[in-house]
Amino acid sequence: MASKATFELSRAQQETLNEMPLTFLVAFDEAKRWPTTHAISWVQATDRQTVRFALIKNSHLITLLTSEKTAGLIFLEDGLAYSVTLSHVHEFEPTVKPGLHLRFFKGSVEEVRNISFYGATFGQPDIVKTYDIEAAEKLDREVKESLNS
Repeated sequence: MASKATFELSRAQQETLNEMPLTFLVAFDEAKRWPTTHAISWVQATDRQTVRFALIKNSHLITLLTSEKTAGLIFLEDGLAYSVTLSHVHEFEPTVKPGLHLRFFKGSVEEVRNISFYGATFGQPDIVKTYDIEAAEKLDREVKESLNS
């Protein structure tokens, strides 16, 4: 379904991203000439123009983001699917570090677009942690604190 682009996140979109939902991070692999997509949940919208996210230290996306400086995010909010284009993507050092060695990035929101198809509504998928629940929740809290530091 075609939609008009906006150039910042709405308050509702910002709040949804701050709940660390399932989000797809898309980066372009210039060498292969195709996009690479990873599912992530460690995402925070620090304001309506800035999105931060964390990746495992050996993620292939780190190389792509370091060279391309652009990325896309896809997430669900209020029954709709949205694509966010980020520019000026770069690594930053949080003042608070989690127990797990991660790499932290932030980017500027350039465009937000409803990418839902006509007649569809979507629900947030359940994310089920398949390892120690308490350890997973602790790590999520640490990463969220790091992303906001």
